[in-house]
Amino acid sequence: MKLIYSAVFAYMIGSIPTAYLIGRVFFGFDIRKRGTGNMGASNMVSVMGWKIGILTGAIDFMKGMGTILIIKGVDPNWTYQMLFVASTFATIGHMYPIFLGFKGGKGTATLAGGLIGLDYQVALICMTILLIFIAITDYSAPGVIAVSSVMIFLFRIFGYRWGISLMLLPIATIMISRNLENLHRISSGKETGLKAYIRRKKKERSPTEGAQG
Repeated sequence: MKLIYSAVFAYMIGSIPTAYLIGRVFFGFDIRKRGTGNMGASNMVSVMGWKIGILTGAIDFMKGMGTILIIKGVDPNWTYQMLFVASTFATIGHMYPIFLGFKGGKGTATLAGGLIGLDYQVALICMTILLIFIAITDYSAPGVIAVSSVMIFLFRIFGYRWGISLMLLPIATIMISRNLENLHRISSGKETGLKAYIRRKKKERSPTEGAQG
């Protein structure tokens, strides 16, 4: 029964639509109708810039890690099964939020927060892999696929039983599937890379800076 409670609690926390709320409450727009339409930090960076995007990502990150910390704090008899289930369902909640018709973000930040809450060593390895792929390819999708493909094995290497590690299989499968769609967008030229985004922002600022000079 505790596993069910953990799953429901984590899913509801994950379902809080950070990007949508920030856009709607503070800036009066619907993030689903801006940029790529994705309800995540990357689209907020594209639409509102780095500061708002990083804020969005940080809150989404805390949805994953915070869920783990709350369960540990509330239940002194917590188990790793509860934590792994919570990490999975917090990310699923972000990707398929009940509050907005089950259409959410990519889940990367929320999953990262969950991994930190589960085991910081595994999380650091996963984040390193992600950053390496971003540096090489200029996109996050290949790195997310790589991380999702190896994280279960990493937990096993760090001493977690297969029965516990495999609780991440559902979210790993979903993450790979969602980011394969992004790879298709990249190959068709519909996805903007990090370097291209930075160049575009510099060009947008240049006329303003020239006028001020």
